[in-house]
Amino acid sequence: MPTSKLISGYREFRDKFDSEHEVFERLAEEGQNPKVLWIGCADSRVVPELITGADPGELFDVRNIANVVPPAASAACATGAAVEYAVIHLNVSHIVVCGHTDCGGIKALEATPDPGNQPHITSWLELARPARDHVLRSDIAEEDQYLETIKTNVLVQCENLRSYPCVADGEQSGGLSIHAWLYDLHTGRILAFGDTSGQWNPVAEQQP
Repeated sequence: MPTSKLISGYREFRDKFDSEHEVFERLAEEGQNPKVLWIGCADSRVVPELITGADPGELFDVRNIANVVPPAASAACATGAAVEYAVIHLNVSHIVVCGHTDCGGIKALEATPDPGNQPHITSWLELARPARDHVLRSDIAEEDQYLETIKTNVLVQCENLRSYPCVADGEQSGGLSIHAWLYDLHTGRILAFGDTSGQWNPVAEQQP
């Protein structure tokens, strides 16, 4: 049996489900119509709906180790299937690739996992290795390389997204936008990468 906290939380949800039944009935009857595909890390501390305040039906959510998007040529890829479904069938307008500070997947790149007992982790993280290789070739100070690799990995995965014909076509037509975000666990802030500025800046600041 799951923890008592989960069971208690489920009871609270049932109360909310009953009190807001019209909302949930509409979602069940009319189907989903999200405008955003969120590709994030599976880290339990990074909860998209909590961070963004999104309601049920607003985010099409894909989470995996290190917020990776395998290139389109990858076979039998669950993340790739989700990308195609979101773009072609749900007609999302935005794709967010959101990394986060203290990412364990990126940290693991510093010491490659043992393929003998972690074959899936090992092969999966190879999809993020180009980010670390890029940083190691730069003149970034050693103490800054970990965070820079996290940021670079987000940008690498955004480029992988563009290898999907449906994404490339949507972006070219102007109907689809890709956003590179970074969530800071210590501050709760989100930084967004600006293609024009080449800088990471806060998505929104609290008003004084």
